[in-house]
Amino acid sequence: MKKISGWGPNMWPRILILRDRLSVCLSANWLWKGTITVGLLATMFIILHLTGRLVWCPFAGFIICLYCFLTRTHGYWAERGVPGPRPLPLFGTYLEQFFYSFHVSEEERLKKFGHVYGIYEGTKPGLIVGDPVLLKDIMVQHSATFYNRRSVKTTHPVMSNFLSSLEDKPWKRVRGLVRKTFKPRELKSVHHLLQDSCLALIASLDHAAATGSDIDLKNLFGAYTMEVISRSCFATVPDEEFVRNASSLFTFPFWRKFCDYTMPKWFLDSWLVQFTVLPKAGMDFFRNITTRLIADRLAEPQNRRNDFLQLLMEAKHEGDGLSEDEILSQSVLFYSVGYETSSQLLTYCIYCLALNPDLQDRLRKDLIRILTEANISCDADIPYDVFGQSDYLSAVIAETLRFYNPVLRMERKAVENYILHDQAGKEMLVEKDMVVGIPVWALHHSDEFYPRI
Repeated sequence: MKKISGWGPNMWPRILILRDRLSVCLSANWLWKGTITVGLLATMFIILHLTGRLVWCPFAGFIICLYCFLTRTHGYWAERGVPGPRPLPLFGTYLEQFFYSFHVSEEERLKKFGHVYGIYEGTKPGLIVGDPVLLKDIMVQHSATFYNRRSVKTTHPVMSNFLSSLEDKPWKRVRGLVRKTFKPRELKSVHHLLQDSCLALIASLDHAAATGSDIDLKNLFGAYTMEVISRSCFATVPDEEFVRNASSLFTFPFWRKFCDYTMPKWFLDSWLVQFTVLPKAGMDFFRNITTRLIADRLAEPQNRRNDFLQLLMEAKHEGDGLSEDEILSQSVLFYSVGYETSSQLLTYCIYCLALNPDLQDRLRKDLIRILTEANISCDADIPYDVFGQSDYLSAVIAETLRFYNPVLRMERKAVENYILHDQAGKEMLVEKDMVVGIPVWALHHSDEFYPRI
């Protein structure tokens, strides 16, 4: 029998020494990780000695060290007694969401792990909170501790100045200026733009009703929403190029968000990668449009427009106003977050009313009643102040959003260490800069909070 090269009585003690040294780097709660690592080491040595290729030992050692580095924080929640899905090297707890719908995995995790559970974005721990009492604490009572969002990993002049990307004092300053453009008086000034855009929408619906033809609600309300936002924000009628670049801002694949969640900023923003979650081509297109519009309006100040861009420009001159990059960013943000959300809401709202003709008839009677009391004809333009008088219309929209919410998860980031107290009296430390996720879709479809009737 041929002797195996390199194998001797001293080999097993070497493996035990490596195991003992490795155990120093691993906490007691990482027992499963230590077992896997020792198993990998043992298998590695056996294979290498059976093949006589000890030259590969440095490379194999590097792989083991890399594994330990990528899993160095994966015992964080286990040490604190917080349940959650088991993380994997590099992927953290996001690998399964490459193969399953995000909202499905959110629902399953809420059922399996409870109202509060831990996740990992690569090596960074995060917390998912689905307890209404704790959510009120985070979003209302102690919102001053959780006003930041996830940090953006880009220095792109548009995306880095989004209101949702800013943090701390810059966020407070820009938010204070932007919120002025959403006061009732300012919203009323752009109301006529919505009414004008409704004409084409009503014409399409009338034609479908007269001919009995099918109608694609998503395309119909998508075109309507795009025209409303284009006119109210960019003072332009969308063409094919406009639509193509606008669509790129909300049809990006999941891998872009995964990279943003798990990879470090210095790598994503390096000159070699230059990564942004939203496609750069789409952001640059709207940046060029907005720059040209601002220049044209500054050259002709007498031609004032009643739109979102004009209101932002006027906010620029009020004390510590918005810079041009900040105006550009809020304009692009207004479009990117407003198009898909609004068009989807309108589409599903009409779809649900079509499936429930009795509720549709009830809503129609309620609106006719309000118009009759205000002495307004159903064929006339409806004043801005009348829209908010129908509680039933508000309920229909709210329930549609519950069923088909375009925002699957909201996120906040702690600006300082904070201790959460659940209903059982258990304390959980949310460390500074930790991202807290709110599983909106999973909560809205939970039988516990919304029982099926």
